[in-house]
Amino acid sequence: MALLEVSDLQVQYETVRGPFKAVDGVSFSIRRGELFGLVGESGCGKSTTAYALSRLLKPPAKVTGGSIAFDGRELTALSDAEFDRIRWSRIPIVLQNAMSNLNPVMRIGAQLIDVLQAHRPKLTKAQAVAEAARALELVDLPKEKLHRYPHELSGGMRQRVVIAMALLLKPDLIIMDEPTTALDVITQQGIVSKIVELKREFGFAVLFITHDLPLLLEFCDRVGVMYAGKMVEISSREELLKGGRHPYTQGLLQSFPSLHGPKVRLKGIPGLPPDLISPPQGCRFQPRCGQARPECGVASPGERFDEKGFVSCHLYGQGGAAS
Repeated sequence: MALLEVSDLQVQYETVRGPFKAVDGVSFSIRRGELFGLVGESGCGKSTTAYALSRLLKPPAKVTGGSIAFDGRELTALSDAEFDRIRWSRIPIVLQNAMSNLNPVMRIGAQLIDVLQAHRPKLTKAQAVAEAARALELVDLPKEKLHRYPHELSGGMRQRVVIAMALLLKPDLIIMDEPTTALDVITQQGIVSKIVELKREFGFAVLFITHDLPLLLEFCDRVGVMYAGKMVEISSREELLKGGRHPYTQGLLQSFPSLHGPKVRLKGIPGLPPDLISPPQGCRFQPRCGQARPECGVASPGERFDEKGFVSCHLYGQGGAAS
């Protein structure tokens, strides 16, 4: 049984023009101990998906349908109080900007201790301080940083503090919403390497959200590709390294330079994502797709599940071979 099972998730924003369907029927699962990547252009719905899983959406956004099962429990059926006992203790979230997670007027140690005492009230102050210091050491920060304020740390250090905070309660799944986007390449690599190392040591699963597909291909087990509120492909790292199957995935792969091999001219994806208040008929990627067929502008593509994963495209028959 999967640790997290998301089925037909639907999230919309109410606007003066009508409902904006930011997430429209997205389904995926994450296994225990798995590093699962979620990728797509800005506005495709990947961060909205993360906020829906963590119940952090605020009006005008709302979940309008679907199921979110975590460790066999249906999260959408839980009360706010019941969900609060799961959030952070078992499903913490690391946001893009560490300052969004850290209180700028509280010392690092006080914030770590606050998390411990909220979920483990029987801990003494001395025990909480000791556990907070151990958490910092796990992310290669000295315990002396407990006495610092967030603004006294670099961006990479602040992100490590948030990761340490996420590890405090030995979670089952950590959601990371573009945690390295604001960091330089060297710091980004250090953060990713530390995440992989800690995952191997403690066995938690990770949902890693980013727009950087080549980054995911360095360390993720499987990757889900979202476009215009839809999941268009889920494949293993190995399959994506072969080029991917959906034309949008292929376009993303061709948009980034390779660090190895001969130099090739990059190919951008033409056009713009569709208006999700009134999306185009048929396949949403059809107006930008160089492989579009007549049926792509008429009917929504079927879903194909096979040994390679999942793909939603008219180039592939539903459940069958490529046509």
